[in-house]
Amino acid sequence: MSSMQLVTAVTISGALIFGMILALFGSLKLAVARRLQLDDGQVRHLRIALNIALIPLMLLSGVLVDNLGVRSVLMAGSVVLSVALVSLSLRPTYPHAFGAILLAAFGVAALSTASIVLMPRAFFSPVETSASLNLGFVFIALGALLTPVLADILLDRVGLRRTLGAFALLALVPAFLAVFPHAEHWQIADHPGDSAALFSEPSSWLAALVFFVYAPLEASISLWTLTLLTERNQDEREAGGLLTGFWIGFLASRLLVAVGRHTDILSETWDRWIVVLPPLMAAVVIGNLAGASHRGRPRGGLILLGLLLGPVFPTLLAMIFRYVAPAEQGLAYGIVFAAGSLGSLLLSPVLTLRTRQPLQTLRVPIFLALLLTAVTLVLGLMTP
Repeated sequence: MSSMQLVTAVTISGALIFGMILALFGSLKLAVARRLQLDDGQVRHLRIALNIALIPLMLLSGVLVDNLGVRSVLMAGSVVLSVALVSLSLRPTYPHAFGAILLAAFGVAALSTASIVLMPRAFFSPVETSASLNLGFVFIALGALLTPVLADILLDRVGLRRTLGAFALLALVPAFLAVFPHAEHWQIADHPGDSAALFSEPSSWLAALVFFVYAPLEASISLWTLTLLTERNQDEREAGGLLTGFWIGFLASRLLVAVGRHTDILSETWDRWIVVLPPLMAAVVIGNLAGASHRGRPRGGLILLGLLLGPVFPTLLAMIFRYVAPAEQGLAYGIVFAAGSLGSLLLSPVLTLRTRQPLQTLRVPIFLALLLTAVTLVLGLMTP
């Protein structure tokens, strides 16, 4: 295996681990609560702590990637994340779990930022940013899709402690693989980026606003889907299975866009349409789901929602990467991810509101989808 192929393997493993960790804490929530003897409030505090910690840590990781290099940050994130998972499995106390979660947040931030900055170079070429990022995000979605199944199997057979140990070993894979490629393959830019200039760029703040709206829209789908389907006499397991269809649609549409952009079936002009039209169409689909009475319609609607929204994040990020210098891409990603995390935190009380009428319950995601359409349209007009 050549050095460049090894860099690709590192990027794929980093993306998979990132997706896995995003889904892992949700999959293990009940098992962790039982082991640590936590009530619902304490579990919620752990999740909030993780989300809050990711905001400054994503910004910090972006600065570190741009100034220290992608290889060192990726390896550090991989090792720190593994240590955090082992630590969480060893001492069943709430304060210890709180510290392990904060340590895991740094590992996730460093590993994900480095992996995503590598994607345009690890897959096709730095010129094919949209194709490379959409392909890279396929592996993130795949990691998130496989984790609940893998976690359930491991919990049943070996218990929580060994399950966390298994994921800790997986988290070390990117660091192990990163040892071997030659130094020149890790070079992203010839000089450090200008963080001050990036923060003063109006397009950066507009991109942050896009993700401030997009992240809670994506998060809200999981919340209201389970509520809506269980209200229609479908048990929670079946509702969760239907939600899997949403994530499969996510994965499939990202793969289709990656292939289409790489083969020039879709030109660069399509990037703007990919980020503007799907949110508008998603608002229509969500409204249709609210009024649907047929049992099969939610299933098709959720898959369609996944197909529509899947390419939005990586394609938007590709548009941003095209107008910032290579040495500023780490911070650019940190800014938009931090903005998305902040949006999810601030809007979470609204997203969890439930009403007796499904259409009223879905007003928030419909509004977010329409707002996302407007903001992405402005960003598409402003970016080159």
